[in-house]
Amino acid sequence: MGIFFFILIAGAWAAFLLPSFFDHRRDSPGETTHQYAVTKARLGAVAGSEEPLAEEYHAARSSQAKRQRVFVVLLVLASLTLVLAVTTSSVVWLGVAITVDVAIGAYVGLIIYMRQQRSLRRQNVVHLDHTAPAAPTTADDLDFDAAPPSVRIIGG
Repeated sequence: MGIFFFILIAGAWAAFLLPSFFDHRRDSPGETTHQYAVTKARLGAVAGSEEPLAEEYHAARSSQAKRQRVFVVLLVLASLTLVLAVTTSSVVWLGVAITVDVAIGAYVGLIIYMRQQRSLRRQNVVHLDHTAPAAPTTADDLDFDAAPPSVRIIGG
C-alpha cells in the first residue's frame, strides 16, 4: 500500500514539475521584453548610475533569490517527508508529506498570482471616450450625406 502512495505522490510531483522543464518561457514576447529591461538594468548597474532602474533591478534580484531559497527548502522538506513516509510506512508522515506538497502548490500559486497582479499594474491604461452621439429618433433626422445607408438592395 505504501508503494501506491509513493507512486501517487511521485506522479503528482512529475505533473507539477515536468511542464516547467519543457516550457520555453524565453520565447514568449513578454519574457523578451522582461529580458530587455533586465539587460538595461544590468548595464545601468555596471555603469555605476544610481537610476531607479538599477535599484529596482537589485531589489528584484534579492527578492527572486529569497523566493528561490524558500522554494528549495520546501522541496527538500517534501522530499524528506516522502522518504520518511515510504521507509517507515507511516500514515502520519504521509499526511505531513501531502501537507508540504499542498503548501508548495499554494506557494507557487501565490507567486503566480502576485506576478499576474504586477503585470496588470504595469499595463498602460487607455481611457476611451464614453460619450455616445445622440441617435436619431425618426427617419427625418437621418443625414444620408454624412453617413450613407449601409444596406443596399441589389436585384431586379
